[in-house]
Amino acid sequence: MKLYSGIVVAAIASISIMIVSTPNVYAEGKSLFASNGCEGCHGHEGAGSVGPRLAGQQEKYLIAQFKLIRDDERTTGLSGMMAPAVKNVSDEDISSMAAYLSGL
Repeated sequence: MKLYSGIVVAAIASISIMIVSTPNVYAEGKSLFASNGCEGCHGHEGAGSVGPRLAGQQEKYLIAQFKLIRDDERTTGLSGMMAPAVKNVSDEDISSMAAYLSGL
């Protein structure tokens, strides 16, 4: 019974942490998306414009593609235009923006 109680408490604590941190990550990602000028090519809230639609894409996919472009490992499509703009974006900022965009 003690093990079961411990598992329940751990699960509740994990859910609480996710609920508390999600709005912060979303707000930070939204702010970073705007402040880095992403809306100029990807449209308001990532809806697409010159660049592709990012809103609603899977978070892992967005992170992977962003890093490939930043690290000059992806050169297809319009990634050459994006590379200079994302050269100094941290992994943490990428994750925040991807969390925001995938939730749209």
